[in-house]
Amino acid sequence: MVNLSLEEKVSLLSGAGFWHTKSLNGKIKHLELSDGPHGLRKQPENNLANETEPAICYPTASALACTFDPGIVGRIGDELGKEAKEKGVTVLLGPGINMKRSPLCGRNFEYYSEDPYLAGILASSYVNGVQQNGVGTSLKHFAANSQETKRMTSNSIIDERTLREIYLKAFEMVVKNSRPTTLMASYNRINGYYSCENKWLLKDVLRDDWGFDGVVVSDWGACTNLTKAAKAGMNLEMPDSRGIHKEQVLKDVEAGLITEEEIDEALKPLLELIEKYGMTDEEEAQFKMPSMEEYVARPETKSRHRLAVTAASEAAVLLKNDGVLPLKQNQKIAVIGDLAFTTRFQGGGSSHIRAAEYPNVVECMMKLFPNVKAARGYDAFSYDTDPIMEKDALDLCDEAEVVIYCGGLTDLAEGEGYDRNTFKMPEN
Repeated sequence: MVNLSLEEKVSLLSGAGFWHTKSLNGKIKHLELSDGPHGLRKQPENNLANETEPAICYPTASALACTFDPGIVGRIGDELGKEAKEKGVTVLLGPGINMKRSPLCGRNFEYYSEDPYLAGILASSYVNGVQQNGVGTSLKHFAANSQETKRMTSNSIIDERTLREIYLKAFEMVVKNSRPTTLMASYNRINGYYSCENKWLLKDVLRDDWGFDGVVVSDWGACTNLTKAAKAGMNLEMPDSRGIHKEQVLKDVEAGLITEEEIDEALKPLLELIEKYGMTDEEEAQFKMPSMEEYVARPETKSRHRLAVTAASEAAVLLKNDGVLPLKQNQKIAVIGDLAFTTRFQGGGSSHIRAAEYPNVVECMMKLFPNVKAARGYDAFSYDTDPIMEKDALDLCDEAEVVIYCGGLTDLAEGEGYDRNTFKMPEN
């Protein structure tokens, strides 16, 4: 271990700002962590406008699981790792592999499946793809984080067999198959103990049973007691708690609630990860945010866009065809729905990617077929119905031989931090 004072050791248990680990004024290297699972959401520190770098947005985990193809998930992981490397990101915060226990979970788009085996296989390919480029991953959210509503205070009460066979199985597969560099401890409690402070979860199961030797990082703001978390097996609190937890840990050392040896034990995997993946302050300063125009013009951006299109095509699922498809060139086609104009290809929250301009369904249909007309029918960003918009859509349907209807949920109805409260589609 680097020659560090007690105060420096305790300081390293918390991040620097929102996305970095501490460098102790250049004494050691540091890590830069970045969202998200289906695209790189690199955000500069202290960016009050919440601006992120432009990036390729790949299909979300919910779509990729519909391919049942570890190969294409691995290719996406490989390109994500390359792009992270190009932008100076050392740890990519993904993939997300929590079990979909209810269709109402607002973050289901970010998780693969309700099936532990499928989630485990696909996530293993993702991790292998990213990490072969010298970029770390953060398998999340460990564990049993299957709801968003009250996620910071909920208590997941689950017996051990159910935990191991359903909620933990995909994590176990990825840890053993692909050795992710980090795991992210979730917000919720499990059988009464917050994940960050859950010794049974972080030491008994993760390290002793599965052999994990990497870093456990808290979900952002999930650590409420750094002393308890470090003793339970957590290694890094994110983001920076502005020194509040550092001062508390130093007081707890004086009170005998935690020893310097226990702090050394918590820091050991973190310092090893920093030595392997970290960079100096000078090295990070070389990475500059490109403009959208510069980014789109790059050859690698174009090839990655083609991969995203291929993956999205492979993910599409046709449930039933009553002879309507394939469409014929001379048919009168009505395209209905606001989501045909504002096509939605990602979910809301911390994984939201700043993508380039993209065509919508209406534009694509009009290029392919000569007799296409379109009407919004509803406002995707409102719950209120609009009688005029509805009448326009219905009149258009009366004239058409085939109707293509685009409906679904927007960020109003589902997203990170909240769950849906009904199976019904929005009223409009």
